[in-house]
Amino acid sequence: MENPFKNQVLKLRRTGKLTQILVKYGFQDLLGSQSKRPPMGEESLSPNDPTVYERIRLAIEELGPTFVKFGQTLSSREDLLPALLIVELKKLQDRVPPQEIDIVPYIEEQLGINASESFREIETEPIASASIAQVYKAVLADGTPVILKIKRPNIRTTINSDLLILRDIVQFLSDYSLTIRQINLKYILATFQKTLVEELSFVHEAQNIVQFEQNFRGVDKIHCIHTYEELCNDDVLCVSWIDGVKITDKDGLMTYDVNFEHIVDSGLELFLTQVLEHGFFHADPHPGNILVTPDGKLSFLDFGAMGRMLLSDQVVLEDFIIAFINKDADSLLYIIKKMAIYIQIENEKNIKREILELFEMASTNTLENIDIKAFFSKFSNILYQNNIIMPEHIYLLVRGVVLMEGIGRELMPGLNIIEKIKPYIEQVIRKRLSFENLKKESQRKLMDSFELLSHAPYTLKNIAQRLEQGDLTVKVDNSDLQHLQRQYRKNQSTNRSLALGCLFFVSGCLVISVEQYRILGIPILSWIFFVIGISFLILAKLRSLRID
Repeated sequence: MENPFKNQVLKLRRTGKLTQILVKYGFQDLLGSQSKRPPMGEESLSPNDPTVYERIRLAIEELGPTFVKFGQTLSSREDLLPALLIVELKKLQDRVPPQEIDIVPYIEEQLGINASESFREIETEPIASASIAQVYKAVLADGTPVILKIKRPNIRTTINSDLLILRDIVQFLSDYSLTIRQINLKYILATFQKTLVEELSFVHEAQNIVQFEQNFRGVDKIHCIHTYEELCNDDVLCVSWIDGVKITDKDGLMTYDVNFEHIVDSGLELFLTQVLEHGFFHADPHPGNILVTPDGKLSFLDFGAMGRMLLSDQVVLEDFIIAFINKDADSLLYIIKKMAIYIQIENEKNIKREILELFEMASTNTLENIDIKAFFSKFSNILYQNNIIMPEHIYLLVRGVVLMEGIGRELMPGLNIIEKIKPYIEQVIRKRLSFENLKKESQRKLMDSFELLSHAPYTLKNIAQRLEQGDLTVKVDNSDLQHLQRQYRKNQSTNRSLALGCLFFVSGCLVISVEQYRILGIPILSWIFFVIGISFLILAKLRSLRID
């Protein structure tokens, strides 16, 4: 169990470093008294000043792995942040020098084994180094080559203290800025924290590997890695070694005598299968995480972060694809509303017009000239302009599609991406229009309708009873209104304290001539009134300084 006191001590130390770095890069205005509410947003963070965003990126890089990873998460949120800031965040690199680890004693201590009995050889120098873990090559006692992924010592404690600081920063920014509240940065941080905690758990990653391997059992185009369960725990992960080259290594692929188009087709098919059939997909399919084996099979690496969709999410995604293919703006808008976790559209006519422009963008370009990245950027901008926040798996999916398309274009510059994915889209449509699916859909809707009708009398009766008793209320969920209400209550409380303070002070003055025991020439009753009055005045001042 984590020691909360120790976490707080580490948080204080990390806060000191955070303060130094913010001052170093010119963000000392963030360190001012929160009660003074310094005008940070308009002057120092002008959207037209790219040097500000560059300083943000440099500060994040110096703050370390947790902040870098959070910045990388935000770099895919073009629906939330200014374009110039996105450009800088995309430059963030997880560059961490290797940490000195006495690997053999470390493994023996973590796994409770005699390394010489389980391993023939363990290389002492890491072959890869990242913020959370380092990777070593080893050979099992039976001669099987493996990979050992070793968690950096004390990294969990460091990340936990960083997350505490991030929560404080996001809370402050949310109190400080209406824009931050509107983009729901708290939700983004909560999602990021969940993903990062999962990535910290090698037990969780091992489970992901097992599930991924089961999903593709019997599929010839993929070579799945597998775990050695007896040599794994939450800090050590032992997986099979894959002999292969990076998917974008053209020279390496040529030595294998594999067809580039075959590799692109296989990559798209395997990724879309993960999304459309399994609802469990690789969240970071960049070129370094996909190898091609000598026999032309693909192998995905690094399963710390995976995208997950419920069956209902997959159904809605299929609806989205079908509505887009049919260029049905009304249906597409309805589905977007259904998918969104937050939505505040001010003008539906405008968003429909923007969706139609998106359709036009797809139809007027030749298929091979469609820039998927620009296309999704346009879609993200529509979401941003209309205050729509989608669930995290949608952003992971978009990022995955863009990465896979980038890989495809690197291997085949003239790649016709739409033609490549068209068979899978047609497969979705055929599946949805199949007799079996229509039958299931009709049964589901019939059951939903029956359940709704069967509960309707009780619901109406309950509404009528509450109406008669005067208990029926309408709840409006509006964060801005709540903020104004809190401010109004705070003002009322401050005014009451001021009024009471003045009342007692005046009362003290009125009784000053009363004959009674005096201290320094002033009646004791007046002293009591003065102390109470001053106390209320101090309380009023404190309430006026309090952040909502």
